[in-house]
Amino acid sequence: FVVPCCGTSSVMVAASKKKRPAPVAAPGSTAEPAKPKKLHKNGGAQAADVPEATEVIEIAQTQSLYKSNLFRLQLEELLRELVPKQSHPALESFLRSLHPVLQSLVARDISAELQSEFPNLYLHQRNPFPVPFQPPRRIDVVGSFLLGTCLRSHMSVDLALEMPPEALQSKDYLNFRYMDKRAAYAAEICRQLRKSGESGEKCLRDMDVSLEALQGDLFRPCVILRAAGPAGPDPWQVRLLPVHAADAWPALRLAPDRNAVRPHDASGSPENFPATSQYNSCILEDSRMRTHLEMIHRAVQRVPALRDTILLLKRWAFLRGFLQPTGESVCIPLSGFCLSMLAAHASQTASIAPMQTSSFQLFKLALGVLASTDWQTHKVLFGKASPALLSTAEKKACRAHFYDSEEGLLNIFWRLGPFIADIKWEAQRSLSILDSHSDPYDAVFGQRMSPELIWDVVVRTPVLGPGSLCPELGSSGVDTPEALALASNLVEVLTSGLGDRCVRVAARLVGSLHARWKDDRPSNGLALLVGVVLDASKLDRILDRGPAAEESSKVSEFRSLWGPDKVELRRFRDGSILECVAWTKPPRSQVESGKSPAVVTQILKHLLARHARDLSARCSIVSGPVGFIGNLGEKERRLWIAFEVFQTHLRQLSSLPLTIKDINAADTSFSYTCVSPQPAPMATDGVARTLHSVTMEFESSGRWPSDPEAARKVCLALLLQMRQELQTDLAIEAEVSDGFIDVRYPEFVFRVRIFHQYEMTATAQRVTNFQDQTAIPMPSSENLERFRMLWWRPRVCAALHGHVLQQPALAGAARLCKQWLASQMLSGLDDFVEHLVAFAFLSPMPFETPTSPQIGLSRFLWLLESFDWQHEPLVVDFDGKLTEEERLSIRQSFERSRAGDARAISFRICSRFDPHSFLLETPPATVSAWLIRRARQALAVFRKQLLGSAGPWSELFALDTSIFDLTLRLKRGSREGREAKRSGRGAPQTLVGATREAALTLVDKLRMHLSPVCLVFHDIDNGLVALKWRPGAFLPQQHALMGAVPHTLLQAQRIPLHVPNILCLTSMIASLAEGMLESDGGLVIETVE
Repeated sequence: FVVPCCGTSSVMVAASKKKRPAPVAAPGSTAEPAKPKKLHKNGGAQAADVPEATEVIEIAQTQSLYKSNLFRLQLEELLRELVPKQSHPALESFLRSLHPVLQSLVARDISAELQSEFPNLYLHQRNPFPVPFQPPRRIDVVGSFLLGTCLRSHMSVDLALEMPPEALQSKDYLNFRYMDKRAAYAAEICRQLRKSGESGEKCLRDMDVSLEALQGDLFRPCVILRAAGPAGPDPWQVRLLPVHAADAWPALRLAPDRNAVRPHDASGSPENFPATSQYNSCILEDSRMRTHLEMIHRAVQRVPALRDTILLLKRWAFLRGFLQPTGESVCIPLSGFCLSMLAAHASQTASIAPMQTSSFQLFKLALGVLASTDWQTHKVLFGKASPALLSTAEKKACRAHFYDSEEGLLNIFWRLGPFIADIKWEAQRSLSILDSHSDPYDAVFGQRMSPELIWDVVVRTPVLGPGSLCPELGSSGVDTPEALALASNLVEVLTSGLGDRCVRVAARLVGSLHARWKDDRPSNGLALLVGVVLDASKLDRILDRGPAAEESSKVSEFRSLWGPDKVELRRFRDGSILECVAWTKPPRSQVESGKSPAVVTQILKHLLARHARDLSARCSIVSGPVGFIGNLGEKERRLWIAFEVFQTHLRQLSSLPLTIKDINAADTSFSYTCVSPQPAPMATDGVARTLHSVTMEFESSGRWPSDPEAARKVCLALLLQMRQELQTDLAIEAEVSDGFIDVRYPEFVFRVRIFHQYEMTATAQRVTNFQDQTAIPMPSSENLERFRMLWWRPRVCAALHGHVLQQPALAGAARLCKQWLASQMLSGLDDFVEHLVAFAFLSPMPFETPTSPQIGLSRFLWLLESFDWQHEPLVVDFDGKLTEEERLSIRQSFERSRAGDARAISFRICSRFDPHSFLLETPPATVSAWLIRRARQALAVFRKQLLGSAGPWSELFALDTSIFDLTLRLKRGSREGREAKRSGRGAPQTLVGATREAALTLVDKLRMHLSPVCLVFHDIDNGLVALKWRPGAFLPQQHALMGAVPHTLLQAQRIPLHVPNILCLTSMIASLAEGMLESDGGLVIETVE
């Protein structure tokens, strides 16, 4: 579609009148699939016709390029969602009616005092000149609308309004004179269009007319027209872009090596002034919009699949936070035009058959240009296959160079210097995923890569000035905009300072690149985020070694980075003398202290104070709710040392009739994921110890009895024999109870239970067999609990311990997730948390593996919120041994379990140790949807913290207890114990009135007696127990009473009805918690309306 009477070339008009051509054999495009051939009979058997050449090509491409039919179908469905509609009657009618309105704008002379004429504009006014305003000389439809490459969700039409030659002079390209005139021209158009709408102009009557910053530059506004009122099902907008004619000034005067902005204290010849390549590119952009449209159009005519390629590139960039269609978010100044030119360049330089190339193949070629180019040393010229070397001046001017022609005048990527390394990394990662994964759709085209799910630590700058994206010649002799210069500086400094501690550093802009205003101009510009992905294994290093003393050039760079006051010369045992930087080792605690920050925080603060001195005091460092603390605790390390000694002692026992086969840890403390270790029963020596579960297995023998009860008696006899030898021969205290022995060491108590495999054969056959075992009755709850404790938990603990040693952040993430879940009154679900966190680390797609506890927590919340719990089981492969057949069996078991009620949401988490999810305790199905909503709200807090629009991190763990009907606040302990827990010296061992076991016993009793009428929640660490009544339980009942729940008898129409007695229930709860409640406000009952 082309606006009638507009100055678009005849080639574009002719092409636009034709229907969109269907690409021939272009897999991945929106062309309709070929109809299947009719079958015919031959001797009673049916046979298909011989496939045509195009069908053979499609089959080959599916196998080699797409990897699977599923991925190909997903891409085709995605393109159907992205492709804009071919018909827009309302938009086309508006464009036709808008043309005469623009041609009839009133001519007037605008005085040189532009700021007083347009107080709502940002102007430079270095050399004020009057602007003779006249209607545009030419109106062209430019951008992606004519090409059919704009996203359906963001329909935007760009009209290039060529300013009349009378408004410009021969030197207006100098010193922002053209920029000021262009802004005044746009403001005058906006003023007259608003007046026309107010006076009753039909096409503008229901339109909202305002100014909008172009690419975030408030000094470079355009006019935007949008329908007033709420957006319809197919929203659209029209942007009016003032431009100048291509021949207004000789293009060579705006070459990258020429100066067009004179310094304020300039003197001498202009040839000696520093080049203003970015300012020059900004001016040239306005003159080449129609030329660029024709270039992309010719490429689309040559390679029809290019349209869909551009849509795929936009989708890819949007998911990675590179594009910002609308609203305020985190982005970079990458535009759809840059991606379109990149795709057109890839289609022209690749050795491909134009009519037989798929959009997906072109998409990979475009990513290949981004991924393979060394942007620090080379530049890309449109239409030229091989990148060219950069000159010294070009390296200094910008870090990303993509020119629209071999002449090398207009750099399309001039805004992308600080971000090109991150774009390249994402392109390389996407190509790797596409080549190595059979189902890469979610990782490449499905999931949005939000910074709060990726970055371990973020440096957030204050909001910069309104001209932060306007090219301005600074003291450094480079005209890089303030925001881009600051981003480049911080990325370079943090990369050099953190060294091997960081995996990569990326920058983003915070704010809107499409700021709109009418009367009052925006007062601020954009802020900057610099995110760092860290290497968790190197965070605690307190000494950074630099170059040797004799390397003078490197020493100068090292001292320039850290400052002479921080660098010190040290001699090492090997005789080397190196420049070094030392950091203070912080004390171990549960939360990073502001007075004793972590090493990473010390480095960031020092680098900001040295290299961004004016902003360092106002910069914020966001490092999660607990900051950087040790992932592997010292107490757990001592626990493993004691456990190894304990194993040695047990294997030395000689009086046992059977040989010990294995001794396994079965406690979360062994996997470094325990938040509050269980206190051991107090011994006579008065020393507080922690209790840890261990299972022991003997070699199989025919002397074991076949009866389970008899086998347990044998186990008890073995425990008694162990106690006797431990006490007499090794002088180790031990106590035997029914089913276990407590072996006491100076700091820990090991509770040992014996596992006998023949005792649990029937239970294991029903629970762990991957095949359908529904014909076998389920074991009793007692047998399930015993099997969980003696067989399942030790194997999960061993698997987690192995992964924690390889990825220490997993331990910190698990503890943090347990604390969050406990804050939601769901304590006691440690196994559920550990499985979800393990999945986030072992199967991190579509992301990379988390490298910090805070990212582990955000991935845990994202998994809760985004996983399709209604239709998929979550399969945790602890050891990578699950086969496809076993996964299929897990899937079939899930479908059988969901056959009754497919709409309910429940957490089904399976593993090789528990394929049917019988052993893992998960939140009840009745609270699953609520927990998912809470996870979504917690993720929103993460994002607000990143953007600086939230309060303290405590909001992440806050919960409004008024949602519960009854709340019990238990006595938590002595003041000394609470202070010890806050300071990280250990959890309080002695509680006043209610021990940990008593609190858990209270919860168990409430659930046992009141489960028919309420749900019981608890936060054991904070001493809170809450009840939520089941609404259906309080409806009048005719028949059976609900267990031990007290009822009230009602008489209605001679039919006896029973209703739970709420007063008796409350009294019953108070009696169960007698002596355990806080003296003031221990029992709170919410009013139920």
